[in-house]
Formats: sequence, C-alpha cells, structure tokens
Amino acid sequence: MTVFLTILMRSLGNKNTVLLGLGFQMFQLAWYGFGSQAWMMWAAGTVAAMSSITFPAVSALVSRNAESDQQGVAQGIITGIRGLCNGLGPALYGFIFYMFHVELTELEPELSSDNAALGHPRPTVLVWGVYSSYVLPGCLIHP
Repeated sequence: MTVFLTILMRSLGNKNTVLLGLGFQMFQLAWYGFGSQAWMMWAAGTVAAMSSITFPAVSALVSRNAESDQQGVAQGIITGIRGLCNGLGPALYGFIFYMFHVELTELEPELSSDNAALGHPRPTVLVWGVYSSYVLPGCLIHP
C-alpha cells in the first residue's frame, strides 16, 4: 500500500490522489447500494480497498502544506475530524433510521407473483450514512 501510494502521489500529485481515493469511495458505496448479487458485494469490497488511500493521502497533503511548527496541530485536526465523523455519522443515520421506522432485521425480499425473490432489499439510506461519514469530510478538507 505504501509503495502504491508513493507512486500515485508522485505521478498524480497530492490533491489528485485524494480525489482519486474519494472517487473510488463514491463508486464503491454506490455499488454497495445498488448491487443485487452476492458477487457484487465482494467486488465492491475490492474497490473499497482502493479507496483506503484517501486518509493517508489527505494526511500527506496536509503535512506538505502545514508549517513545520504546526504539523501536530494540523494532523490532530485531521484525525479529530475523522474520529468525529466516524462517531457522528452512524449515530446520525441511526436516528434517521429510527425516524423513518427502518428496521433492517425486518426487511424481507420483495416477491414476484410466483413467490420468487426479486432481489435483496437495499437500504439506500445506509449508503448515504456511510458516504457522509467518509467522503464529505474529505471534500471539506481541501478547497
């Protein structure tokens, strides 16, 4: 991962590497939300691995742009934002699930007229919950 990230940072630049990671993350979350087969979930997981370059790329971008005496403050802010979003994102969307009476344990697949399953239920709200926890804070970090 470190070698791959280094190659990307040198060839694309800091900001474009962050944007590439965010693009992979958006693609992966959309794939999770709209996928209807088990193989699609596994394939989306491989795309998720590619999106894991986002946080190290953001940290490197901030490190290169911060003054030497402000490195700890800058990295602390980035890590704090990440921790805050990891805590508030699921809590916020848990509340939204509660408001709209979404119970994931009670979701049953839709049946056609001959009682064949049409596919698995896809709670799209969950996708947006995960999306907001990771991608939106990443977009707020750089202008």
